[in-house]
Formats: sequence, C-alpha cells, structure tokens
Amino acid sequence: MSAAAAVLREDDRGIPRSLPLFAALVDSEARRYAAAASQPAKTSLVRAFRGGAAPKLPIRAFLERIHLQIRLEGAARGLVRIDGTCFVLAGIYLTRFICSSAGREAGILVEPSTAHRLVAVALFLGAKFGGHPPRRWTAVFEASSGGAIRAAEMADLEGRFLRAIGFRLFVNGERFEWFCKAMERGPQAPNSGGGDCACKKRKADAATVEEDKRRRVRACLPPPAVVSH
Repeated sequence: MSAAAAVLREDDRGIPRSLPLFAALVDSEARRYAAAASQPAKTSLVRAFRGGAAPKLPIRAFLERIHLQIRLEGAARGLVRIDGTCFVLAGIYLTRFICSSAGREAGILVEPSTAHRLVAVALFLGAKFGGHPPRRWTAVFEASSGGAIRAAEMADLEGRFLRAIGFRLFVNGERFEWFCKAMERGPQAPNSGGGDCACKKRKADAATVEEDKRRRVRACLPPPAVVSH
C-alpha cells in the first residue's frame, strides 16, 4: 500500500487518517512555539491570524467538528464533501505559507494563538482544490470554533494566505506522496535533521553573516600580485 493510500484510508466513523495526522503536526508546532503566543504581534500578518480570540478546543476536535458538519451538509445536498485529500493539501499549503518569504519576514509561526486560523484557511483552500466545499463554508468554521473564528474574517485571511504563497495551489503527485510519508512519520524533534522553517532561516542568516565577514576579510587583503612579491 502506498503512503497516500494509507493516509487517506477512513476509519469506521468515516474520518480519514490524514485528519489526526495533520492535527498532530499542527499541535507539535504549536507546543514548540507556545511562548510566542505571549509575545506582542509585531506585524499585520501575525495580528490577522491571531484574530480576536483563539478557540478553546484542541486542533483535532476542531477538525473533526468541521468534518462532521461538512458530512452532514453533504448528506443533505449531495455534492458537498471533504475527504482525506483535503487534509493532506491543507498540510502542504500550511507548510508553504510558513516557509514563504512573506511568512518568514512577518515572523508568523504555528503557535496557540494562530494555529486554528492557519488551519482553517489551509483547509479552506485544500477543500476548494481537492473537494466540494459548501457555499456557506465560512459559517462552518465559525460554528466549529464556537464563534471564536468569525465568518467575516475568512475572506481577508484567505487573501493574505494566497498572496504569501504566490497563489501556488498546484501539488504534483510526487509532492503529495512525499507529504503523506511525512505525515506518517509524525512530528520530528527540532534537532532530528528535518528542521523547521524558523530553524532554517536562522541557519541561513548565520551563513549570510559568516559570508559577509569573509568578504570583508578578503577586501582588506592586498592583491595576489603584491602578496607574491
């Protein structure tokens, strides 16, 4: 069985494995950056995804509520559905957003005060691209979050998310399969070798500083001809 087939398999409640696997990745990141939630938001992107209030329920319960509501509406209207593919796409889109230049520059992280809205928008786009979402899709988020995420927020958040990832929603089969394998592996420790975007940025910044030092040293050296004589 391929990684994708295993991740997309549904349990006896009709919930795909990709839902709890996606929730586990998000929860791991939120715990890793829990301290960030107590820091003031320094950019408009962070302020937008923090919103007015953070939902109290865990990410997995939030996703299961959304899944249940969509299934109930789908049973009544026929074409509406959200399946395991949507949660995999949501994970890929969320990764693209956090690792985007706009996301890194804004300093946005998956932490307790941003996690639910980030997940909501990523799943919103995943369902648009990989499923058949309901017309009143934003109302589903409001109901599933206990009113903490307002339906009126979603259009602005979606626009910010799309601009940050450069409207890149296409995912090829190879990338989809790779991310399914990553979901199966589960959350990785910060020093496990995989590395998150924040860690990669710190390493890149350190490498840039080191290269600047080397350039300054080279600039102070006499020309090769002078040295040879």
